[in-house]
Amino acid sequence: MKLLVVDDDLHIRRLIAIYLRDAGFEVTEAATGEEGLQVAQREPFDVVLIYLILPHYGGFRLCQKLKAAQSPPRVVITTGDDSPQSRELAKESNADGFLAKPFTREQLLAALQF
Repeated sequence: MKLLVVDDDLHIRRLIAIYLRDAGFEVTEAATGEEGLQVAQREPFDVVLIYLILPHYGGFRLCQKLKAAQSPPRVVITTGDDSPQSRELAKESNADGFLAKPFTREQLLAALQF
């Protein structure tokens, strides 16, 4: 399974990528929403893991763009805010899943089981 991880925090993005690679996933990383969109337009992904609060081109907007594609990937939104408002934003953006930080490796892998 091919995954794209979009998170502006280098350490968190790399840790997520390590967890996913160790679990057998093929992982590509992007640091911004713009970069994530460019990468996703060049190659297909099964799942895109997006941090909701990205600078300039936010995760909400990126999710909407990805879901508008002809063959959209599954999208899981991550955020440090587990409030009902964040969950509602994820739902409104047509995300397939929601994962609040901090999360464990097991929670991450469970969120990717569709």
